[in-house]
Amino acid sequence: MKKTLLAVALAAALTGTPLMADGSLEERVQRLEQLLGGLQDRVDEQDRIIGQQDQTIQRQGKTIERQSDVIDGQQKQLATGTPSAAAGWFQGVEMGGVVEVEANHTDPYTGRSSNDLVLATVELAISSQVNDWVRADIVLLHEEDATDLEVDVGTITIAPPDGGGWFLTTGQFYLPFGAFESNMISDPLTLEIGETRESAFQAGFENGPFSGSAYAFNGTNKRKWGNQDRIDNWGANLAVTHEAGGVNLSAGAGYINDIGDSDALQDKIEENLTTNDVRDHVSGWTVNAMAEAGSFVFIGEYLAATDDFESNEVAFDGGGAEPKAWNAEVGYSFDLMGKSSTAAIGYQGTREALDLELPKRRWIAGFSIDILENTALSFEWAHDKDYSSSDGGTGENANTVTTQLAVEFP
Repeated sequence: MKKTLLAVALAAALTGTPLMADGSLEERVQRLEQLLGGLQDRVDEQDRIIGQQDQTIQRQGKTIERQSDVIDGQQKQLATGTPSAAAGWFQGVEMGGVVEVEANHTDPYTGRSSNDLVLATVELAISSQVNDWVRADIVLLHEEDATDLEVDVGTITIAPPDGGGWFLTTGQFYLPFGAFESNMISDPLTLEIGETRESAFQAGFENGPFSGSAYAFNGTNKRKWGNQDRIDNWGANLAVTHEAGGVNLSAGAGYINDIGDSDALQDKIEENLTTNDVRDHVSGWTVNAMAEAGSFVFIGEYLAATDDFESNEVAFDGGGAEPKAWNAEVGYSFDLMGKSSTAAIGYQGTREALDLELPKRRWIAGFSIDILENTALSFEWAHDKDYSSSDGGTGENANTVTTQLAVEFP
């Protein structure tokens, strides 16, 4: 009670309120206690508000710090062309793709004509510059009646941030054996023989107008009397570019120690043999050139095996085949009703490629127009001449007309 009276006296002194105000002393004590309780509640509330404000200030400080890191990363990306970890891994990811729908009508060498509408190509490419030195690339591919959805390409590439003039690539990719340039819808006959996809290791360089690489892989075809499972396949390529008088020139050459590991020849060997044990590897070589002069582009390519396959591997005219192919093409670009357009004609051929179901000669013409942004409508006519009956063919002609609607993104 004494402590209570002392508190009351002190409160009265501080507030200037006389102790002998209206009401009994007990009532005055009760009112003062209520007043003190109210003051304590307000102090507690103010402490709670101040605590919340401190937390908000801390969160805002962390947010500002993160934003500063992102800005620093973005500035670094702008300065170096490569993303940093602070900018987020997604900053270095690029995506693109193509969808191609084709309608065709074919009059074959023999038999009735046919026509079809197919989803010819669905391709999705994802590329990520994961750090200054390393890039990863993935390509998913689907081709109706030909390729189920699969990982077509998956690679890791290491190269200096400043270019540096060299690179290392490993994974599954199309080996740099052949250029296969074309303005047509269909693939050139050189690609039909030489395109090679393998899991490989590649070391390359770029120095001014020159570039090239060497690669090694464990091919599917194995020598009957050799080690059956080792990396014994290799190849190399060299290319050069030059500009003179408004004409852009490029040329290249390539060599592979077993052209039998190309996609088409590998399938044929696998079909003809119970295993892929070949008598020996058959090497191949290729040369290509392209010239761009104003609105014209000229393309030339030749690809060949250097020796015969065994007759039970790839056959021709009662013996082993030594397949070859070439492509010569000219294209012209122009505006049609304000739309970018290209017209092209070409002459292609093969030798000793009957077992691969390829024509001996092909005359081809094509036209393409960009009807909308990233959307092209293309037409193609191909006239094929089969191998003669003495070679095992029909000697007849075939014609194919193809229309394609293609969309690329982004």
